[in-house]
Amino acid sequence: MKIAVADIGGTHARFALAELLDGERPRLGPMHRYRTREHSDLRSAWAAFAADIGESLPDQAAVAVAAPIEGEVLRFMNSHWRLPRFGLGEELGVDRLTLLNDFGAVAHAVSMLEPTELTPIWGPERLPEKALISVIGPGTGLGVAILDSRGPDIRVIETEAAHIGYSPLDDDERALAATLTGLYERASIERVVSGPGLIDIYRHLGGTGEYEANRAGELWSGAIDGSNQVAARALDIFVRSFGAAAGDISLAHGAMGVVISGGLANRIVDRLKSRAFAHRFTAKGRYRERMARVSVVLATYGEPGLLGAAVAFQREHLRAA
Repeated sequence: MKIAVADIGGTHARFALAELLDGERPRLGPMHRYRTREHSDLRSAWAAFAADIGESLPDQAAVAVAAPIEGEVLRFMNSHWRLPRFGLGEELGVDRLTLLNDFGAVAHAVSMLEPTELTPIWGPERLPEKALISVIGPGTGLGVAILDSRGPDIRVIETEAAHIGYSPLDDDERALAATLTGLYERASIERVVSGPGLIDIYRHLGGTGEYEANRAGELWSGAIDGSNQVAARALDIFVRSFGAAAGDISLAHGAMGVVISGGLANRIVDRLKSRAFAHRFTAKGRYRERMARVSVVLATYGEPGLLGAAVAFQREHLRAA
C-alpha cells in the first residue's frame, strides 16, 4: 500500500511516497524538497511534487506540519502558510488523511529507529525501554514531543514546550535575554535554540552581515568551522542554552531518555558531546544525580518527519482496519 507523506516546516516542505508494510517500518521513496517561500500554499507545493514524480498521487496521505493541531486554521509560527484543519484532505484530493504536528511525526519515527541510527551523546548509551522519551530538535523553530512506550501501544504526545521561557544562567545569557525581550517582548527557548536563534545571538554579540532566518547556512558554517569568530561565540551560547533547555524539558516530562533530531543537530554533534552541553544538561541542583542517568542520543536518520508521518498513518489506519 502506498501513501503520500509530507513534512511541512517553516523553511522547506518535504514530500515522498511511502510503502506501508503492516507491522514493519514503512519504506520511503526519494524525497522532494521545496522552499515554502517559493509557493503560496501547500496545494501549490503538492502540485509541484506530483508534477516532479510524473504520476498521480495516492488518494491517502499523511501530513506533518510545524504548527499546533488546533482550531479551524493551522497557523505556522515560522511561515506565511495557513492550512484548513478540517478541509485539507478535500483540498489535496485525498480520501484518508492523517494530520499531525511535525515533531509528533519525529517521535513516531524515533520509535522505529534502529540502535545504529542513534548516536550516544550523554549518559547510558541505550535509551530505556518502556519509558517516557523527550524528542527535541532545533531547525527553523524548536520541536518538542513526548514518546511514551510504557503501555502495550506506542503513544506520542505533541507539545509546544519550545515556547516556554528562556532561563539565562550567566551574564552573557542574561544580556541576551534582555536583547530578545526588547525585540520580541518575550524571550522563549525557541528564540535561542533554533536556526534563526543563532542569528539573533550573533547580532546581539555585535556580528554584522545580512542573514535571513531561512537562509542562515553561511553563518552556521562560519560558526562551526570557526572562520567567523563572533558566530563561533554565538554557537557556544547556543550549545550551553540547548543543554540547559534539554535538561529542563527532560525534567518537565519525567523522561529518562532524550532524543535530539534534525539537520542542525547533526552538524554540531561534536559540540553536543562537549562538556559545555553535558554540564548544563545535568546542572539541576538536587536532581544532578538523576540527570546523570538520563540517556541522551542523536537521531541520525535523514528524514524523520517523513518516516514518522508514514508511521503515524500506519498506526492510525492499518491498526483500525
